Amino acid sequence: MTTNDQNATPAHDHDGPEPTSPSSRALRVLALVGLLALLVSFVLTVVAILNDSIGGDGVAGSASAAGLWAVGIGGVIGLAAAAAPRAALAYSARKYAVALQYTMAVIAPVLALMD
Repeated sequence: MTTNDQNATPAHDHDGPEPTSPSSRALRVLALVGLLALLVSFVLTVVAILNDSIGGDGVAGSASAAGLWAVGIGGVIGLAAAAAPRAALAYSARKYAVALQYTMAVIAPVLALMD
């Protein structure tokens, strides 16, 4: 091993996007679209809760509350991913925040339907 090999950095040692992954700007756009998805998710969650209260036992349970919390937490995560400056939020953290935001958008109505 020569001294040049010791100073070389691996290809995956940086915190930037891979060549085939979206840029930080694209992740910000995805986070903004995710906020719209969360709005749709909120409507579906409320419809599921109201449907349960009218046709079910009339009592909202803990799964309904968890669904509403999932929408709220997803919104906060999405706002952070969209609005945080590049220096404050690393690329990998922004990537996982957007993925978590979409996960919360899917989970919220499912939780409300479980009640």
